[in-house]
Amino acid sequence: MTIELDLRRVLFILWKRVWVLILFMAILGGAAFSFSKWFMTKRYSASVSMYVYNQENRSGTSITSGDLLTSQKLVGTYIVILKSNSVLDQVSERLGGICSSSELRKMLTASSINDTEAFSVTITNTDPELAQKIANTIADVVPSEIKRVVKAGAVEVIDYAVLPDKPTSPNIAVNTAAGIAAGLVLAVILVLVLEMTDTAVRSEEDLTEIFEIPVLGVIPRLYGENGGR
Repeated sequence: MTIELDLRRVLFILWKRVWVLILFMAILGGAAFSFSKWFMTKRYSASVSMYVYNQENRSGTSITSGDLLTSQKLVGTYIVILKSNSVLDQVSERLGGICSSSELRKMLTASSINDTEAFSVTITNTDPELAQKIANTIADVVPSEIKRVVKAGAVEVIDYAVLPDKPTSPNIAVNTAAGIAAGLVLAVILVLVLEMTDTAVRSEEDLTEIFEIPVLGVIPRLYGENGGR
């Protein structure tokens, strides 16, 4: 019962100063929106998708469940290979040396697509055209390099990268929501601290709550005929 009363008390305190909550949420949410939209660097992502199979020549053969399982296991190995210096150095060379292998590695992320024998390679950069160019260059280099290193199986390109028309970061909606949430938390803390440090007595209920004894009587405020005390 005490917890319920305490919760009601907190809610009542917050409701009395709900304007503070709204103000903080508006200020921090607006600040987060403005910072994300006009000050944070926009980054674009371009992706290529590839398919892994464990036979160099599949013509005239059927694919078994064992082949699919082997291909899924090869995905992790192939991702390691495409992040290697031998692959990224070739990519850098084809790009005319505008990005080193270490710079390419920082831009690159690769992962299996829904735990299947397909995987995607994503390049993130501030220049959308460069991101697309790097991703498609990787798609051109990787199949032959994987065949050279593994000596079995191969990789085929499913989709080449298209030119990204919208930035993938910053996420303005998420950042704005985070700002609003931060404003709410700060406002709640501020309101509760102010309430806890406020020792003024304004009503009979305040006296009863502070001293835990009943109020025996109240001296009324008297006014004269002309409104004076």
